[in-house]
Amino acid sequence: MAYCTLLIGKNTPIIDTFFNFLWEDYELYTSSLRFEDLRRHIEIIDPDIIIYCMYNESKDEITTVNKVRKRMAGQKAEFVIIGTAEDCNEFVIQSEFTPDLILKKPLTTDMIKKQLNNYLEDVKRAEERAERIKAAQEESNRRKHILAIDDDPMMLKLIKEHLHHKYDVSIAKGGIMAYKFLENHETDLILLDYEMPFEDGPTVFKNIRQMKGKENIPIVFLTGLADRERIIEVAKLKPQGYMLKPIDRGSLLDKIDSLIG
Repeated sequence: MAYCTLLIGKNTPIIDTFFNFLWEDYELYTSSLRFEDLRRHIEIIDPDIIIYCMYNESKDEITTVNKVRKRMAGQKAEFVIIGTAEDCNEFVIQSEFTPDLILKKPLTTDMIKKQLNNYLEDVKRAEERAERIKAAQEESNRRKHILAIDDDPMMLKLIKEHLHHKYDVSIAKGGIMAYKFLENHETDLILLDYEMPFEDGPTVFKNIRQMKGKENIPIVFLTGLADRERIIEVAKLKPQGYMLKPIDRGSLLDKIDSLIG
């Protein structure tokens, strides 16, 4: 990735170093320190980094840079200063903004590249970590979804009453309705009746497992028969569980919680 980089300031040798030796790592632009010129460059190129290459910068020039930074506060760009210890200290004293990175001379080209790249990699990792945390929080706050498949309207109504306070629940009166729902929607868990006309539970189970992207949805069978042969048949399909009807609300909630939270 070539970082979009705006070089400003009066330190021409440092700017030349970027254009002569670092052009492969950075997409380079320059601007004068005139307020409107600098502001427009930032608006147009939307840089990832602004590097202030300092050399005896005047107070007015430092003030202009700070005015532009304040004006463009909504645009996220890393702000780096390069200069002698005296120049860098003077900028910090006069500035109301702390630079994100300070590179003090003497510096070789390799030192500039290494320190900049290390800093930018740290920034990227921090941003990725923040995105993962945000995604995890959003997932945690999202109400999980349950799809109940049963040919008995009373059973579907009962399941919805048991679960609606904690989960979003959709119902399907058989396999065909379930397939249509799953073609366009996501669900976190499926409650599937074992005994149904037309397509029984095992058939619906196998069909769902063959749908693209639905292979790993937890499926729990609901059955009204507790004989040994039925339990063996259910187990062979390797669902995430099975429960006997009539369904106990507490047991149902515990089972779902153990699978998806």
